[in-house]
Amino acid sequence: MRPFWGIVLRELQRLRHQKARILSGLARPLLWLFLLGSGVGAIAAGADAAAYRRFLLPGILGMVLLFGAMFGALSTVHDREFGVIRLLLIAPVRRTTLVLAKIASSCSVALVQAGVLLTLLPVLGISPEPARLALLLGAMALTGLAISALGMLLATRVDSLENFSGIVNFVLLPMLFLSGALYPVRALPGALRIGAALNPLTYGVDLMKHAAFSGPSFARAGGGLDPRFRPELHPALDAAVLAATFGAALALTTLLFDREARLTRRVAGREAVG
Repeated sequence: MRPFWGIVLRELQRLRHQKARILSGLARPLLWLFLLGSGVGAIAAGADAAAYRRFLLPGILGMVLLFGAMFGALSTVHDREFGVIRLLLIAPVRRTTLVLAKIASSCSVALVQAGVLLTLLPVLGISPEPARLALLLGAMALTGLAISALGMLLATRVDSLENFSGIVNFVLLPMLFLSGALYPVRALPGALRIGAALNPLTYGVDLMKHAAFSGPSFARAGGGLDPRFRPELHPALDAAVLAATFGAALALTTLLFDREARLTRRVAGREAVG
């Protein structure tokens, strides 16, 4: 377990020296939450912008996790460009351990950013009891792991920061807009609902809605939620899809790292002979 924690701590130490990264990661969701929430809320929630902002909260948390986890995978591309991945691949470390450590570090960074937003719950009129807050944190962690694993899978196929940024920008916005973060999935046309069903973030956002809005705590704090904005899927389905996404992405990423490791050893052997 020492290599695992060594890699995770390395990434967290990076974050400690990049405070601007945390602040910039929060600027976008705060703008969406308060500016978009006020503007669109006047239309979507019958002039009740506060109700729409409460609905937006799980989606904004999903946005932070999505951007934080995906851009956390940038560190893998950076390490490949500067030779760090090559050193890790020829070290006596299991590929699964390496991949899990990278996923855990990306997820941790995303959770730190999303956790800061939880301080806004009282501002939005939501005061959940500790048990429900723990459920929300669990939903955030499961969502972060699934998205981080997908980010790592993308990072294994990209060899430069410029290429990765382009791919991420092409992937992130469709995932966000088809997740139910900004409007209910049931309001989408049929073809887009199919896209939403294939989007892992859809299940993460829905699971966070269950954690934040189900039960009596929300009714006491916020006066109820418009039925149009309630969770749309079963929480067991949400958790199962997120777990399956994490497992599949982990397996594929490990397989690709194994191939890269064999190639790296072969190249290193030729260089040694030469």
